[in-house]
Amino acid sequence: MDLLRHGRGLTVQDLTEQLEVTATAVRQRLERLVEADLIERVKESVGRGRPQFRYVLTAMGMRYASANYADLATALWQEIIDLPNPQQRGRILRRVAQRMAQGWKQIVPLDGNLDARFAAVAEELGRRKVPAVIRENGNLPILEVQACPYPELTGGDDNRHLCELEQEMLSEVIGQAMQLDCCRLDGHHHCQFRPVEAPTP
Repeated sequence: MDLLRHGRGLTVQDLTEQLEVTATAVRQRLERLVEADLIERVKESVGRGRPQFRYVLTAMGMRYASANYADLATALWQEIIDLPNPQQRGRILRRVAQRMAQGWKQIVPLDGNLDARFAAVAEELGRRKVPAVIRENGNLPILEVQACPYPELTGGDDNRHLCELEQEMLSEVIGQAMQLDCCRLDGHHHCQFRPVEAPTP
């Protein structure tokens, strides 16, 4: 993936030469990356012969292969947390959560039932290397997040703001208010989010 960041994509032969492995090994790795939507094939006609394929990074692949922005994220987060006005800080965190949710809404179908939405969220978290599973509690699904999505930001004393941000973002994505029942900050092995049941009329 690091090699594919350079230029206009590479062929199997290019990768074989640069990685010094067999073409079969290269193709196997490429297939896994294509299935994971991290790279894509681009057909290229070369004269009258058979067309060849070049492999290029997808937008998601670019995110995975690019430089680590942890330093920038940490600095921005700390500036938000250090704002002296709690109302202003809360407004900014809500807007950040809504902005983050915008990208997810293209993946999670709001017209589906609650189980389908939870399943789509868990699948997308998995694609982002955050293990998550769906549990059942009565008739309601529970989203169990088994690793922190933002490990670089959870080292300070204001981690609860990060949990609130995640809860707000998931509420926007799911289309229903979510509640954090279990949290790793309290010594649990995972975080659990469940939909808030509507009050009985």
